[in-house]
Amino acid sequence: MPEHTSDPVLLERDDDGVHLITLNRPGSLNALNVPLLHALVDGLRAVHGQGPVVIRGAGRAFCVGEDLKETLAPRTGGAEELRVAFELLQDVTRLMVDNPSPIIAAVRGYAVGGGAEIALAADLVVLEEGTRLRFPEVPIGHAHTGGISSRLPLMIGLLKAKELLLTGRWVSADEAVDLRLANEVVGDAEACARALAVQFAAQPGRSMAAAKRAVETASSAQLESTLRLEVESALYCFASAEATATFSQFTSTGTVAGAR
Repeated sequence: MPEHTSDPVLLERDDDGVHLITLNRPGSLNALNVPLLHALVDGLRAVHGQGPVVIRGAGRAFCVGEDLKETLAPRTGGAEELRVAFELLQDVTRLMVDNPSPIIAAVRGYAVGGGAEIALAADLVVLEEGTRLRFPEVPIGHAHTGGISSRLPLMIGLLKAKELLLTGRWVSADEAVDLRLANEVVGDAEACARALAVQFAAQPGRSMAAAKRAVETASSAQLESTLRLEVESALYCFASAEATATFSQFTSTGTVAGAR
């Protein structure tokens, strides 16, 4: 793991041709704010088609979702500013799905809300022992983003997806693998993800891109309409009195995870 800097996202390329994207707000458990979202979108664009990618979080968490100390509309609190932030979240999924190179999420600690959605937009998901995932949006009066409305049922089935989204309950690493939310649980998620990425770097890029494109097209033909619908749903929910009342209960933790 590189030395922490003030940059919210770090980009590296190792000698094996693997690109490393690090969410770099360890003091906030890599909670999502507007600068991090802009930097992540820029980073994903920079590595597009350039070889295998490992995405990871600095410190003890992958990403615990929105930073409630800042919110995603820090300047105005208005709908238009929120729309821009939500579109950035959707662009993260678009860029990960559209990248012809494989992307592997190395997840440790917590992957919550938008953090879980980023992880599950990857092509492979490796969880470190003790990791927990959660989709807390419904219980706090918010709405899901990142295309998870369509991707999650494809992964785990309609009824189980509704259960996780409606209850917002925690999912352990072992359960996540059992549910097919992740590929495996390991002692060192980053080392495992990098080993997979090195393997992919040695394989024919055109064949991998064709396989990825075919699977995504066959399974997620409605992804773009889902992404657009999620933005409207999120704006609708954030504007409600329900969300305002529930939101205040979580601001003391600083994140939707309730993990701190």
